[in-house]
Order: sequence, then structure tokens, then C-alpha cells
Amino acid sequence: MASGCVTPTQHSRCHVSGDVLSRSGHDLGPPKRICDLVTDEWVNWEDGLSEEEAIAVGLWNNPAYQELLADLEITQADIIQAAQLQNPRAVTMFPLGPKQWEFALMVPLDVLWLRPLRVSAAELESNRVAERLVQDGLNVVRDIRVAYIDWQLAIERARLAEQGAELRGDVARIAEARLDAGDIAELDVSAVRLDALVGTSEAARASRDAELALERLRYVLGLQLSDIAIKPAPMPERQLFDGDIEQLVAEAVAARPDLRAVQLAITAAEERARLAHRDIWQLTGIIPDINSRGRRGLEAGPGLDFSIPLFHQNQGAIAREQAAAERLHRQFVNRRDLAAMEVRQAYIQLLRANKDLEIWRDQILPQASEAVTSSRRALEENTVSLLLVLETTRQLVTAQQREREADAEMRRAIAELERSVGRRLSDATTDGSTDAEILPFPPVELREDIP
Repeated sequence: MASGCVTPTQHSRCHVSGDVLSRSGHDLGPPKRICDLVTDEWVNWEDGLSEEEAIAVGLWNNPAYQELLADLEITQADIIQAAQLQNPRAVTMFPLGPKQWEFALMVPLDVLWLRPLRVSAAELESNRVAERLVQDGLNVVRDIRVAYIDWQLAIERARLAEQGAELRGDVARIAEARLDAGDIAELDVSAVRLDALVGTSEAARASRDAELALERLRYVLGLQLSDIAIKPAPMPERQLFDGDIEQLVAEAVAARPDLRAVQLAITAAEERARLAHRDIWQLTGIIPDINSRGRRGLEAGPGLDFSIPLFHQNQGAIAREQAAAERLHRQFVNRRDLAAMEVRQAYIQLLRANKDLEIWRDQILPQASEAVTSSRRALEENTVSLLLVLETTRQLVTAQQREREADAEMRRAIAELERSVGRRLSDATTDGSTDAEILPFPPVELREDIP
């Protein structure tokens, strides 16, 4: 009875919030009621929503993540149930007719050595769910950043499409003036008019794409049914991460929360296998067994009620837990290799996006802009054809769009790299802030027969 009063350890929302904070720089915020919107006072909606503010709001209100956080309460209930002592059971036979009155009070005794294993397995499961929720939080941070980047990119595309439509409109007006002056034929102007209409259509489409991106962002932030207006804030320049990729891979394998969750699941399966080995006798103490009409009147004495493991020794439950542990061992190997692949892929994507950004921003875009300026000046002097002006205009619009897309791709790669490693990369931030140290956990001990 005294052992039943011991309070087992539980992983609460605060544990998950603290781990997410140390890895991403943002916490989960206070618990909230269903359908409530919670924001911090430092989030200023008037000067535009920055990326960091979006992450803070999203972690506090993302509906999918709030649904996952409810799993913590389920694991806490499982711990309470595992720690509970089984209630005593009373058996009585009523003294009707020649039958004497009998009474037995049955108290389970196997709980003395089974309860610690049950509680340990439940605690490990709670810890596993907490680690999984930390990884889910990092995934949410990645999703918020990607949605925010896509929204900013859609806004830039709409702005560039509008500028491209204006450029094409200017070319069309020059062509109309030359047509009125009799310098060119009607056939030459028809292509310019068509190109101007195409530019107007692309601008309208880009504007609708920006609205769609905004709706996706509002959902991941938990603002879908809110009337808060979201305005974009200027995005700071991102620095390219210049680090050792092998060190990042080793860090991801050693400290990612999802890998830690699999290790805890392995330990929990091993605890359940030990429990299945011990849960054979199902021993119950009879304290006491009373007969009302014995040789000396009322007779009472202790006894035992237990199962005889004659036909089976719980081999099915034991084999199941051992198979579950083996499957989890293999799952850890798969997740470990997958984590290494994700880090390397994100790093390669980052290098590729950065190289593309350098080419489009430093080489192609200046030449395209200079070509448009020269061709329009030459068109006014009637020294080039309209087709050359249209082609250089399209090249400038394409170069501007590709430069923005390369920048967005680099930001997405940084977000994916940080999620793959399991923490913020301080070298990729512009404020030079240092992140809290993430201590790696010990590697899982794999069985020899598992490669």
C-alpha cells in the first residue's frame, strides 16, 4: 500500500516547451482552451509580421500541433493507471439452508514486483511521447518558416509581375506611337499588344497566388478564423552556413528527438518483456478466509490464489514484446540513416540554392537590367526592332523572378537543415545570437544479430 502512494515521474508540457525553446529559440506558450487564440505582447501586428514572430505565433496556436500535444495527457493517464494498486476483492457465500457462511478477502500480491515494471514502462512511454512532440515542434517550426517564405515569395512574384506588366505596357505605348507616326506596320504592333495582355494576365494570377499563400500561412499560424490582418515585414539577409557537414550528421544522429524517442521505445519494450516474464503466477493473497461453522465456531485463516503455469508460461506475450523490441531496433537503424540522409540532402540543397542565387543576383540580373535599358533607349531612337525590346523585357522579368526563387530556396534549405540537425544553426542567423547547448544522449545498444 505504501508503494502505491509513490508518485511516478511524468513529462509535462513544460518539459516539451523547454526542449523546443533550447532547440528553436521559441517555446510553446501557455496552455490554452480549445478555439482560443494566444499571442505574446511582443508580437506587433502593425509593423508587419516577421519570420520570428510567425514562428512564435504558430507554435502557440498551430491547430495540428495543439492536437498532438494532447497525447501528453494520455500518457499521464497511462502512468496513473500503471501506478494504481488493484483493489481488494471480497468473495462471500450466504448462509442459506444447510450452507454455512463463508467470506474471503483477496488482495493481489504480484503487484509488489509487477508494479515497478509497469510504472517504468509507462514513464518511458511518456518520455518517448515527449521526445516525439519535441520533434513535431521542430517540424512545425520548419513548416511555418516554409509557409512564411512561400508567402513572401508569392508577394514578390506579384510585385514583379506587376512591374513586368508595366514594362510591357510602356513598350506597347511606344509601339502605338510609332504606328501612329507610320514608322512600323500594324502586324508589328499586334505582337506587342498580345504580350502586354499576357503580362496583365500574369500579374492577376500572381496576385491570386499571393492570396492563396497567405491563407496557407494563416492556417499554420492558427489564424484561419481570426480577423487579424497580416502584413509582410522585410526579410533580413541570411548568411550561408559554413560548417562541417560530417559534424552536423554526427550531431543529428546523436541528439535528434525522434531518434531519442525510438531509443526510449526500445527500452519500454524491453521493460514490457520483463513484465511478461514475471506475470505468470498471478498470485493473490487470501487475507483472511472465514467460515462461520467450523469445529470451533468461527474459523479464519490466510491462503493463496494463484495460476499454475502448466499449459503455457506466457510465451505469446513474451515473444510479442521481444519482436516489438527487435522491430524498434531495426527502426532505429532506419531512422538513423534517414536522419543522416536528410542532413546531407538539406546541405546540398543549400549549397545549390546559394550558388544559383549568386549567379542570378550578381551576373544575370545586372546584365538583363542593362539590356532592357539599352533596348528601350534604342527603341526611342528607332534603331532596334520591337521584338528585341520584348525579348529583353521578358528576360529581365524572368531573371528577377528566378533571383527571388533562388533566395527563397536558400531560406527553405536553411529551415530544412536546421530541422534535420535538430536545432537552430547560429551561423545561419543575422543577429549572432548563440543557441543553448544540446547534450547528445547515449547511443542505443544494438543487438549483435542486427547490422
